[in-house]
Amino acid sequence: MTSSKKVISGKVSERTEDLVFLRELIEAGKVKSVIDKRYPLEQTAEAHKYVETGQKKGNVVITLE
Repeated sequence: MTSSKKVISGKVSERTEDLVFLRELIEAGKVKSVIDKRYPLEQTAEAHKYVETGQKKGNVVITLE
């Protein structure tokens, strides 16, 4: 529980106009998600271990088939 990293948390309210703005940015190609690795649902534990290494460069996706 001790670390030099700072965590900020709180309640976030979703506003329709914010979601519309975000959708417009995505559709215009100004926001792109970066996917580092994909894991099938059966390998969720391995995906979690990978994230904990701190080496990920983007999002880690769990796929459902």
